[in-house]
Amino acid sequence: MKYLNEAVSLLKEGEVIAVRTDTVYGLLADATNDNAVRKVFGLKQRPLTKPLIVLVNSIEMANEISQITDEKTKIAQDIWINTRKPVTLIFKERNVSKLVTGGGETVAVRIPNNKFCIRLISALGHPVVAPSANISTHPTAISAEMVKADFGDRIPLVINGGICENIPSTIIDMSGENFSVIRGEYP
Repeated sequence: MKYLNEAVSLLKEGEVIAVRTDTVYGLLADATNDNAVRKVFGLKQRPLTKPLIVLVNSIEMANEISQITDEKTKIAQDIWINTRKPVTLIFKERNVSKLVTGGGETVAVRIPNNKFCIRLISALGHPVVAPSANISTHPTAISAEMVKADFGDRIPLVINGGICENIPSTIIDMSGENFSVIRGEYP
């Protein structure tokens, strides 16, 4: 895929890139690299206390950074693999930077329904943070042009994937015994 090698190289170097995800354009950085994650907060002008969504390529990768019980694994499998809906699930964190969690004890995780994102994460071998690619007070970026308008040349790679529908992911908190929908509707 065009741009894949360049994108992976930049992420390995600790850079932030912008790509179309399954929902909107996202600012992607290696979730295991604190310096790269700090760059995301700086670019977005986002408070360090506000957690970031993490994209993974598999349930196994999600389990590396979060605590997913067998019951929750079955639900995640149904949502992410079987229905392919854009749903972000919140679990208790495990082995993830406190920068990513905003200092909290949970992590928001999603397997994107986007082939380029999956290939990118697989080639990198790590999860990526992926908040929307806009300055926090600006409209959500649904095009590469909007990303460039906000960040100019401060991002070394913006991959134009066309216009997004601007449908944010549903967010479901599964970190406790009871599940609660934070945003959107249960699929």
